[in-house]
Amino acid sequence: MDGSGYDAVGVPSFQECLMRKMTTTVQFSVVTLAGFTVALFVSLVFSTESFGQLGKKAKKDSKPTASPAELQKLKIRVRQTQQDFIEETAQLAVDFEQAGLLEESRKLLQALQRLDGEIPGVKEKLKALGETIMTENPRELSLDVSQGWNTPVARVIKGKPVRIQAIGKYRFQVSATVLGPEGFPGNDFRGLAKNVRVGALTALIVPIDAKGKAGKPDDPVEIGAGREITPQASGLLFLAVNAPPGHRSTGKLDVLLSGYVQSPR
Repeated sequence: MDGSGYDAVGVPSFQECLMRKMTTTVQFSVVTLAGFTVALFVSLVFSTESFGQLGKKAKKDSKPTASPAELQKLKIRVRQTQQDFIEETAQLAVDFEQAGLLEESRKLLQALQRLDGEIPGVKEKLKALGETIMTENPRELSLDVSQGWNTPVARVIKGKPVRIQAIGKYRFQVSATVLGPEGFPGNDFRGLAKNVRVGALTALIVPIDAKGKAGKPDDPVEIGAGREITPQASGLLFLAVNAPPGHRSTGKLDVLLSGYVQSPR
């Protein structure tokens, strides 16, 4: 890349597009339609598979009649079209972000990345956008560790990441049972989540279908002090400490949810 903001083949970098001043107001319906058009354009026009299929069909139906000079002109037109597409899509991504539509901006950048993973600035901008999205929509709550899985804390969306962070201290107490040298009976610790540390903050998602019917929960996931999870199904998010049924733990943990979370009701 030279000082002009263009790469070696004359394609403007994403940073150069970022510096352009917005001259129009983006309306939601137009933005949504543009995003769909871009995704369709990338998948159908610039995919290697599509070009391969077109090439096979042309070879089967007829022989090329264009001269080498004409073929060269076609290749130049393809490069120019791709250049224009990259420039316009990068500008659309900027406009999306300026309009507050971060998810739409992210999708456009992902489309550009699929087209060409070497476009300057796209990878870094995607990372920054992802972090911004994950810190938006914060929801704070105080989790009573004695309550178990009784109440959902949020509604989550399939494939959309959620960030869960927790701080605080609580007193872990299994029971007031007086023990002998044999320790606890073997069945007293049944009900603990597998592959989760005893006492750790744990998340559980109960899928909810379109009719509001609950499905079979996924396996509990250890959260600890903090973790991002991506739900495999839309539904309700529950939080609890990993303790056996009937435990007498006391205290509260301060929890911050962010990302794609909604009210549980």
